[in-house]
Amino acid sequence: MNTTLSTQKPSLDQQLHDFRQRRFLATPLAGTLVWLVLIFTGLFCNAKAQVLAVFIGTGSIVYLALLLSRFTGEHIRFQTKQHRNFFDTLFLSAVGMSFLVYAIALPYFMQNFRALPFAVAVLTGLMWLPMSVLIQHWIGLLHAVIRTVLCTAAWILYPEHSFVLQPVIVVAIYAFTIVVLERRWQLLQQHTVQSVPLIIDPAPSMA
Repeated sequence: MNTTLSTQKPSLDQQLHDFRQRRFLATPLAGTLVWLVLIFTGLFCNAKAQVLAVFIGTGSIVYLALLLSRFTGEHIRFQTKQHRNFFDTLFLSAVGMSFLVYAIALPYFMQNFRALPFAVAVLTGLMWLPMSVLIQHWIGLLHAVIRTVLCTAAWILYPEHSFVLQPVIVVAIYAFTIVVLERRWQLLQQHTVQSVPLIIDPAPSMA
């Protein structure tokens, strides 16, 4: 028996199809919870605690998403390269890009610590652009663009309220994104059920 066929990975088309069938709820839920916490630290904590909360909180979103995926049915995990869906790798590279752009946020933070939540909110939102392309849905594009526009406007108009206003904006956009993604997933489920062929048992033969 040829064992190479049994270990052969699915085609890229099949992997993309499998990737697009997912719920994609764990990551925005994790982001919402973290940025909600940042609202409270921005309201009630001193500057040092606010800064630490932004760094620690936003850096832990991906790990919180791994935990939440067990409850959303996604079961995200770091599989070996051999078994990982190619588009999972592509998505993880977008997440990694969001972490690397902290290097842009740091100089702004060193000049003005209030710029930190603004820079992080905009830069980490960039991952939604490739996400929109991968799942062929407008929500990722809208999320990234509106998040950038609103966070930039808030920073220009109210920089002194950055540690509260930036998290409020991000949470609001995440809430809308979650609703849209959940609706998208429900429609996919309905389409899957409707596309299953109906099997009718043949009439019993006459004895």
